[in-house]
Amino acid sequence: MRKILLGFCFTLLVFGIALNACVTEQSVKYTRYFADGAQLYKSHCQNCHSATGQGLAQLIPPLTDTPFLRKHRAILPCIVQYGIADSITIHQQGYHFKMPANPKLAAIDLAKLLTFVTNSFGNQQGLYDVSEIENHLKNCR
Repeated sequence: MRKILLGFCFTLLVFGIALNACVTEQSVKYTRYFADGAQLYKSHCQNCHSATGQGLAQLIPPLTDTPFLRKHRAILPCIVQYGIADSITIHQQGYHFKMPANPKLAAIDLAKLLTFVTNSFGNQQGLYDVSEIENHLKNCR
């Protein structure tokens, strides 16, 4: 009985080690960015876009439109960094409210914030890497 119990414990230990090895550096990075991004969202975005990303009636757009976020992935860092004065349409609703700029957010902060937004509120778009953000910011108009 003792041999069986020791064998079972050894098997559990090996299984636990193997499971832990499946955690990749990329998944750890994603988890860290998402958590930090949640805090950035709370301090920079939540006041207008709400805790649930629903926005505010016809004034402030929701962040729940996955197709819009996916289609505009390359300009999202520009919108957050420099604000937006143009009208946008989300869920067939036009929004004309000017979004303020966030010029003090570093590229790493934008990567974390956008990782959170694009993976919350029904969105699932994966990691925004700092190099991707820096690349997109070079193309802002």
